[in-house]
Parts: sequence; structure tokens; C-alpha cells
Amino acid sequence: MLKQYSYHDIEEWAKYSGDRNRIHFDKAFAIENGLKDVIIQGMLILLDAKMMMVPLVNEGSEINFFIKKPVPVNTDIDFSIKETPNKKILTVAELSNIDDACVTSTILQQKPPKLNADVNQIRVTPEFIQTYLDLLKDYYPHIVANWLIMDTLLFCICFNQQKDDYFYRQSLKISQDNDRNKITTYHAAQKLFISERLLNSDDIEFSDISYAIEEKDVYVLEDSAYSTFNISAIEKNEIIFQSSIGCITKA
Repeated sequence: MLKQYSYHDIEEWAKYSGDRNRIHFDKAFAIENGLKDVIIQGMLILLDAKMMMVPLVNEGSEINFFIKKPVPVNTDIDFSIKETPNKKILTVAELSNIDDACVTSTILQQKPPKLNADVNQIRVTPEFIQTYLDLLKDYYPHIVANWLIMDTLLFCICFNQQKDDYFYRQSLKISQDNDRNKITTYHAAQKLFISERLLNSDDIEFSDISYAIEEKDVYVLEDSAYSTFNISAIEKNEIIFQSSIGCITKA
């Protein structure tokens, strides 16, 4: 599959998800951070990658995505899948530099992760859930697979249900004297667990599911911090979907 992302695509994803990281909108700021232009939101790139994977996910699975370098705006991007007897591999690369992947991904069979008894469950109102399900239909009507709907919904919960600025809070671990306007966050990885329940059922009531968020620092250096936040969808005390997103914050 060949695709090119425009400024309009960036704005549409921001309207839906709430992801208005400055690196996606301010060209001067992007250049100041070593880029040629603004870059596409990582989750938007992964959304199209996941769409290609829908026919390949037919049992309880784990999908690992690694974003190796940013995807620039208005650039031809190639999505391709290679299947081997043991795994399926997706690669995303600029068409002009096809051997230097921007994103790689693998699909593996996986059992459900165990639910941590101390996990921080958050309250998400049915109104919030329905609002974002309706928005998803408006902006991305082609997203119909339950696990993809859940994935985009969990991302919106992360961006819009946090009581503080998560990435600013991460930047304070680097330095206490930070200008919010200079903080840059890069999406570096995502790991998904998809249960057979989401793959095989048509009766998913997203507003009846419990949601939980866990945060973890992987490392903190002088100028950057790498952290992950896991958000799980829980039904009857069992994780039916989990997204673990890795981000690099620079200040």
C-alpha cells in the first residue's frame, strides 16, 4: 500500500484524538528539533498499519510496533507485509528510501496478560465513550474491527482523561526549569494484546468495560526520558485488550 499524509490528515487526527503535540504543527519548531518539516502523529501511521493487519489477526495475539524514525508530511510512504511460517512482519518506509524502515511490526500468538490487583482503574463515563465512538464513525468510518475501535478509544482516554499534562510531568524529571512550549514528545513504540473475545464477538459494549492505566519510567537522562503507559480494557476481571505505548520526552 502506498500513502501520503497531508497537513489535513494531521489536523483530522488531532481533532479526533486530542494529539496536538507541537512537533506535528509548527514547522519552525520541527526544524529546530532536527527535522525537515512537521511529522505525522505516530498513532495515525500505526492506524493504517493496523488496518492492513486486520485480516492476519485471527487468534489471541500480541502485536509489537517500533517507530524507528518519524514519518514526514507530504511524503510517499510504502506499507508492506511479509509472512513467514512463524510470524508476520509489517514494514513502513519512505518510498524513496525503501530499505530504511520508519516502522516495523510483528504479530505473535499470545495468552492474556495477568491483571495487576493494584492497577489504577479510572472512571470513564458512558457519555465520553459514546462521544468518541461517534467521532470515530465520522472521521474514520472504515474502522470497524472491534480491536481497532478499542485501540483508538484507549488512546483517546489516555489523552483526554488524564488530570494533568503527562508529558510535562515527565519533562520535570529531566529538569525543573522547563518551558512547556519547548517540550517535545516522540512516539517510539506500541505493544498490543488482542483477546479472542474482541476478535470473535459482536456484542462488545464499550461503555460497560472497565479501564485502567499504569505508568512506568524506563530511563531518565539529562535531556530526555523514556516512559511507557499501559492502558487496559477489563471485562469480568480479565484483560481483553491492552495497549502499552512507549514515548521519548525531550526538554
